[in-house]
Amino acid sequence: MDDLLIQPTESTPQVEFKKSGQLSIKGRSLPEDPKKFYGQLFEWAEELTAEDVQIDVKLEYVNTSSTKKIMELLKKVDGNKKIKHLHLNWYYEVDDLDILEFGEIIGRTVKRIKANYIEYEDPVV
Repeated sequence: MDDLLIQPTESTPQVEFKKSGQLSIKGRSLPEDPKKFYGQLFEWAEELTAEDVQIDVKLEYVNTSSTKKIMELLKKVDGNKKIKHLHLNWYYEVDDLDILEFGEIIGRTVKRIKANYIEYEDPVV
């Protein structure tokens, strides 16, 4: 199994899934074909053999079809019996209550996940 690294685009997030158990999704998620984009992540997650997994999610925008796929992805990770400890760091921008609420729903829905919600402020450019 190799690490999975996907560069971000205007419509897809940056993905860094490392076989060591460090998983990261950052950016915007509104892919034209969510099934195709997230399908490769599902396959990778099913093959993961790390016992300790930390998932960092820092999304600035997520469309409806992506929310379903992200939830499905985290459930697949949760269902991987090789994983013993599962931690989620869910980042949300100050005042972005929609992203926070989405993270909280995941925290309640995914059984084994231990979730941390981390507020951040984007620096002014």
